[in-house]
Amino acid sequence: MAYIKQTIGNVEIIVLHDAEVALPLNRTFPGVPAAEWAPYQQRYPEAFIGAENLRVHFECYLIRSQGRTLLVDTGLGSATSNPGTVANVGGGTEGQLLSQLRSAGLQAGDIDTVFLTHLHPDHVGWNMTRSEARESVTFPNARYVANEADWDAFNTPRDEEIFGYSWWEETVAPLRRLGVLDMLTGETQLT
Repeated sequence: MAYIKQTIGNVEIIVLHDAEVALPLNRTFPGVPAAEWAPYQQRYPEAFIGAENLRVHFECYLIRSQGRTLLVDTGLGSATSNPGTVANVGGGTEGQLLSQLRSAGLQAGDIDTVFLTHLHPDHVGWNMTRSEARESVTFPNARYVANEADWDAFNTPRDEEIFGYSWWEETVAPLRRLGVLDMLTGETQLT
């Protein structure tokens, strides 16, 4: 899928499609009987893949404003370079964020700020890149920005229990260890 660009005043917003996955309804919503999905499948067929899967898109946003280049969220990530990401758990889906950036004429090093709207696993998957047991931030010239309340809520040894797999130590905790994470506690102007 090609990226989508919108300009509003002097702000350019580019939608970067990271991935589309089929989430099994019975696993995602275990208490909902299959028959209860039928009216929604008839009314919104594009939202489903077959009768048993919900179609879910994962998007990131590139914002250019006042000489700054911000990336909003880092999507699913790569099952190859980050085994604990939702990309791997979701059947080995490879996120396309980096190729989408290249299609928009940018490289990972062009990003000034990575703003993480919240720290769910499907928003932080491309934070880190691993190769041969070496971890590095995917966007080497960026400051990563997240909310302190999210850090406090998700920085728990229960991430595997809550989400069904461990992702925090591979995608979020390294940002603080590497000194590239800024924590917000209130409203902050990014550009």
